Amino acid sequence: MKIFFSNPMKRVKLFNHKGFTMVEMLYAFSIFLIIVSFFPLSFKYLFQNEQFEARNKAMEWHVFVQQLKKEVRLSDEIIVFNDRLILRRDGQSIQFDKHGTNIRRRVDEKGHEIVFQQVERIRFDKLKNGVRLTVNDLFHQQHTASFITFLDLEEDYDP
Repeated sequence: MKIFFSNPMKRVKLFNHKGFTMVEMLYAFSIFLIIVSFFPLSFKYLFQNEQFEARNKAMEWHVFVQQLKKEVRLSDEIIVFNDRLILRRDGQSIQFDKHGTNIRRRVDEKGHEIVFQQVERIRFDKLKNGVRLTVNDLFHQQHTASFITFLDLEEDYDP
């Protein structure tokens, strides 16, 4: 019986034993860096949740309005000028104004309490018994609220 052995080296390509050169390594590394550089851009779109942002913004607006409503009702005097609201209460001056893209609250020209964020424009309008606030945010939405003080109403009240 005759057995035929084929030469296995005929079907296998001989490998280059020179090794991995520096040029090949730099080329592979540059391709790796190009691919990895696109990851932060894709994360922006993967983790963007506009519905959550809108809900959060609406809740922040309602909290701010409630806080300002309480401040206006407890104030003794309301002064509006240069898109600033100054409330006087118990000898203190409470000021609401725009600082950068935020609305801040200051007491006696001291402190820096952020009460509403991402604001493009703010406008205070004096009303007969209060003030109207109009805010345009960075998402191009307009928020409006009116606040009425009870000081003038108490003087008109006659039981």
